[in-house]
Amino acid sequence: MSRFHPFFLLSCMVPAVALASSFPIDVEIHADGLSISATSDDVSNVATVTVSNDGDTTAECEGTFVSGPERPFPRRTILEPGESTVLTQAFERAITRVRVTLDCKPK
Repeated sequence: MSRFHPFFLLSCMVPAVALASSFPIDVEIHADGLSISATSDDVSNVATVTVSNDGDTTAECEGTFVSGPERPFPRRTILEPGESTVLTQAFERAITRVRVTLDCKPK
């Protein structure tokens, strides 16, 4: 029965960790008088934006994800007061930066 040295196991895990990359996500909010907030995150090649309606009016929002030469990807949602949702977009190419424009208006 052969046993692996703990250092060998650790060195095998390093390449997997090196593949996980992070990229900046810039979010621009046009809220048309609504109380809308957003936070962003990334997982591998997927950009996520959590949109929250902090006001007392139902909001209709469209988030457009742009990354380099790929075509813009719009995502639409309707948020009731106090509600939040996650908008996501996976990209085909390597990402260096994602720009998200969030346009919201009262419904």
